[in-house]
Amino acid sequence: MEVLIIGGGAAGMMAAVSAASMGAYVTVFEKEDMLGKKLLRTGNGRCNLSNRDLRTDFYHSNDNELLDNYFSKFDEDDTVRTFRSLGLIIKESGGYMYPFCEQAKVVRDVLSNALSSYNVNIEYGTVADKIVKRGTDNFEVTVKDRVRTFNRIILACGSYAGIEKKDRMSSDRDGYSLAYSLGHTIIPVKPALCGLSCHGDFWRDISGVRTDAMVTLISDGALMGSEYGELQFTDTGLSGIPIMQLSHYVGAFPDMKHSLQIDLLPGMNEDEYISLMQGRMLQFAGSSVDTFMKGTLNSKLCEYLIRTAGLEPEDEVCDATEDRIIDLVGMIRCFNVSVRGTRDFTHAQCCSGGVPLREIDDDCRSVKTPGLYICGEMLDVDGACGGYNLQWAWTTGYIAGRAAGCY
Repeated sequence: MEVLIIGGGAAGMMAAVSAASMGAYVTVFEKEDMLGKKLLRTGNGRCNLSNRDLRTDFYHSNDNELLDNYFSKFDEDDTVRTFRSLGLIIKESGGYMYPFCEQAKVVRDVLSNALSSYNVNIEYGTVADKIVKRGTDNFEVTVKDRVRTFNRIILACGSYAGIEKKDRMSSDRDGYSLAYSLGHTIIPVKPALCGLSCHGDFWRDISGVRTDAMVTLISDGALMGSEYGELQFTDTGLSGIPIMQLSHYVGAFPDMKHSLQIDLLPGMNEDEYISLMQGRMLQFAGSSVDTFMKGTLNSKLCEYLIRTAGLEPEDEVCDATEDRIIDLVGMIRCFNVSVRGTRDFTHAQCCSGGVPLREIDDDCRSVKTPGLYICGEMLDVDGACGGYNLQWAWTTGYIAGRAAGCY
């Protein structure tokens, strides 16, 4: 059985190990000069392998009800067992799973070593230009005008996430187009787990500020979700884990009007907050507004909020009009931002959209083209931050490889 895997990322490497372990002769086409190039950047280079709290509600898909079919075959425990069998020591921190050394490179290396032990043929700088199904068990794959034959094909080409615009393939050589040419539909692909660009010309004034916050996304007047964590102010808007978690909705529904309500002092109920501010107003009544704000938020952020409320930092609290003080105090608990859209694919950690789950079976086998398998980011599944997207890669890569490698 000759199996071709197109793509040598996380899902592709796992698929190759899995297929080869079943006795198949495996070839991997990798367009880059190394395997797992994007894997090296995951978890800020630490590689968050998976998460102990593996639930389908941490994923987005148009077929969310089908996700359990895959995780029932390969879950976070299987991920741990598989990598330990490859020699990787794993540690857990708050449910997050990492290699003990906290180096993504080592994860890539143990997978590469396994591929070598199975004599997997890896062809770097290689792209499939065209795939044609011939008969029951044969695919003709065109590479630089040369036609090669394989019995099974696994598409593990990844998504556009993290790829510069000039490097994205718009011809029939990218994975989505290959899947489309073999009968699949493609749900529009959008950036996910990325920062948001926001309206306003003030962002450079507060760029670089980091602060804990509770962020709520409102889309066309409806509550889409709330996330807590470190917020990062950028030159064009906002980033950080809370923003990334909410970015899926902005990318998936670009025609909606999105806004963010940001609580810059989370953790206090309304009574506690009112009591705090009333006490500060009495304490600093004869002081400047700048002094009143010191000790609450980042100084750059304080100055911006003061001026937005129509005040100057040197104004005395007792001389300021009540309405402006109320505006200033109100913005701390509800800083409203109008969203322009997501950052582009270059700044995304994953993508929404792709091949619908209903077009593959529980073994990641295409229901459109027998002998074709699809796994990883190419499928219409994107997870939250915290190891969920890598778990999806391990899960579907393992399942597809095992099924394709069977005689």
